[in-house]
Amino acid sequence: MLAVELHAFVLHFAVGLLIASTLLDVSGLILRRETLLFGGKWTTILGALFAALSVATGFLAQGALGPHSAAGEALLHLHQALGFVLAGVWLPLALWRALSKRALPLRLRTFYLAGAFAGAALVLLETGLGTTLVYQHGLGLSPSARAEPVK
Repeated sequence: MLAVELHAFVLHFAVGLLIASTLLDVSGLILRRETLLFGGKWTTILGALFAALSVATGFLAQGALGPHSAAGEALLHLHQALGFVLAGVWLPLALWRALSKRALPLRLRTFYLAGAFAGAALVLLETGLGTTLVYQHGLGLSPSARAEPVK
């Protein structure tokens, strides 16, 4: 169960940082504040690193899962695939930000923001799917936590 708990711990950093990075970038552009854009840059970089770490800990957690339903297994495969897509969107964006001297690259800024919005939407979708896996299908919960409450 330690692997499952580690995955849950790490992924919350990825979710918070990647959503915050998009909000910081939009706020920085609207308010014309370079400091918000620098905040967006660093939260993007850190969030993408935690997203990659979430994928790695997800593999460890998958090996530690107990028995679960066929529906849970199907959703788990979708969750895994979306995790790869999410990392595939955010890691290049983070690399772009890390290599840029500016807080937000001027060239192709619209392209970057489209990727960030798509990435943020993927984060929310992936979060909802993970929540469904845990709270509706009981994946990652101990047998006593999955037991029906006594009435």
